[in-house]
Amino acid sequence: MTARTTPQSPGTPTWLDLWVEDVPATAAFFRDLLGYGIPDGSPEFGGYTVVHRDDRYVFGIGPAMPGSAHDVATLYLATDDLRATLARAESLGARRVAGPTEIPEHGHMAVVTDPGGVTVAFWQATGVVGYAAVDEPGFPCWQDCLTGDVERSAAFYRDLFGFTTEPMGDGVLLARLGDDGHFTIGACIETDDPHWVSYLLVEDLDAMTERAQSLGASVTMGPMDLPFGRFVHLTTPGGAPFGLFQGADAMPAQA
Repeated sequence: MTARTTPQSPGTPTWLDLWVEDVPATAAFFRDLLGYGIPDGSPEFGGYTVVHRDDRYVFGIGPAMPGSAHDVATLYLATDDLRATLARAESLGARRVAGPTEIPEHGHMAVVTDPGGVTVAFWQATGVVGYAAVDEPGFPCWQDCLTGDVERSAAFYRDLFGFTTEPMGDGVLLARLGDDGHFTIGACIETDDPHWVSYLLVEDLDAMTERAQSLGASVTMGPMDLPFGRFVHLTTPGGAPFGLFQGADAMPAQA
């Protein structure tokens, strides 16, 4: 269990947004699934709201762009210089989607699509560091980058933030900053768009998976066992991808 109270090192996963057609319905889904506190969205920010666990930030839910085929998830990586990171990302073949944008008293953000087709955002914190903890029940604990081109995405994150990557088998790479693993990079299935899957830690994965399905979620992979735990990929009733993970005692903590 790791609380986060200060800005994270550049490249560290630091925030998650779900962009959805129906914010109240998505909020109700996660309230019913994991017992989160989720206030009504702010009209000032188009209905955007923040999911809480014990009055601590977990992730955001906001309105999707018009014309979106389904709800989506956006992972944010930390930076200490947004404009420099954005410029470097574009020089490495990323396509700018949005920003840079200032969120007053919170931070600065930008969104790009990496060379493998995966949308990723950058966050320079000024008042909000991101999610308030990792590796606690209900909080993020891991990420998968599911890309249209594993090597192009891997090279992008290596060159942008200094990640190293190492094979894990079946064409999947583990991305590390120093000794700390932060996410895996693997191929998305041909019928799916490239995307991130962020996992929320749970104590009983099978029960939570059954509960999620009863609330309208769909299972897209698993549940499956790993040497250090058990996971499942799902989509919300509106189609936003997310994962659930139940760790084993040997599971290494995320930095």
